[in-house]
Amino acid sequence: MDVWIIAQMMAAFIATYYVLTAGLNKKAGMTGIPDFGHAMFFAIGGIVVGHIAARVAAVILAPELGISRAEAWRNVLEKNTQFMPIVNEHLAQHPLLSISLIVFSIVVAMILGGLLGWLASYPALRLKGDYLAIMLLAASEGLRVFVTYTTSIMGKTPTVGLTRPTLFAFTGNPPLWSTVFLVVIAVLVFVFAERFYNSPSGRLFRAVRDDEESAEALGKDVAKVRRDAMIIGSALAALAGAIASMNFWMTGSSIAPKTVFDRVLWTFWPWAIMIVGGMSSNRGTAVTTIIIGALIIGPIRIYKDSITRMLHVSALGIDPGYFANALEYFLIGFLILGMLFFKPSGIIPEPPSWTLSRNKIKEILRRVTE
Repeated sequence: MDVWIIAQMMAAFIATYYVLTAGLNKKAGMTGIPDFGHAMFFAIGGIVVGHIAARVAAVILAPELGISRAEAWRNVLEKNTQFMPIVNEHLAQHPLLSISLIVFSIVVAMILGGLLGWLASYPALRLKGDYLAIMLLAASEGLRVFVTYTTSIMGKTPTVGLTRPTLFAFTGNPPLWSTVFLVVIAVLVFVFAERFYNSPSGRLFRAVRDDEESAEALGKDVAKVRRDAMIIGSALAALAGAIASMNFWMTGSSIAPKTVFDRVLWTFWPWAIMIVGGMSSNRGTAVTTIIIGALIIGPIRIYKDSITRMLHVSALGIDPGYFANALEYFLIGFLILGMLFFKPSGIIPEPPSWTLSRNKIKEILRRVTE
């Protein structure tokens, strides 16, 4: 496989998972909310791109397509596989419309993700620990089943999914430029996460995580903090779902419930990255995502068959196909176990909060020592 393509795949994986895990970090890492239903917030972003953005594009382009707007609206779901490739061909000729739909998708996804997070925050105010984790996991599964078999959301064959609109077709190289866009978004989210961590709100989130009773005794509204954490973290997860659904390397040509609601991909992996990198550590999350992305997308996921043949696992009575598919899980499992044994605080542990700038602290220390 071409090195340039592998680099794009790795960059798309790293950018998507950093944004997704940054959202989980706001909830589980900084506030202590054990969200095992993180996939449902990611799925919201995918549904926005595959359903809402696709319908908006079809309605706007209806006069060009020679059909009524009502027919265009229906065709996105009723004749999806035949209709959307035609829409994508026309969408490639309208850069301004494509850019507007990209912005529209991100805004709507984050609003809906935040709204769903706000709804999920109500049980988060009353339940704690395992009970809350199970409730969020059950809510995610319930939403997955509902979406999977609802034709008004995922078309006439919901289990197959929807052909996604190619919003970067106007660039001439959609896989490349959608990947560049993912990386830019990931950098912006990292800057936001770093600034939020050292902000008064970030310190309050961690105070509630460490000791709710003490925070309440100091007059802090713990319920509001947990609600805000759910809203912010869920909005970031929906953002990850939206930008991933615009990228060919992450979702392919269609958006289906079985991919956007995948518990392993969009709940387990972010938890694994957060544990290995360091709970509540933005830099640890970023470094771990890069490490896992480089190891999995490079030698594991792409060359898994070659690695399996090289290891001669069939001689041990192990099915080569099963072993090849399980390689990435072995890798992340060993990483988690290794970190828990040798460095349980993560690759880059949670840093202290700076209420003053480093230069100001140095100036104060200089004056004290003089």
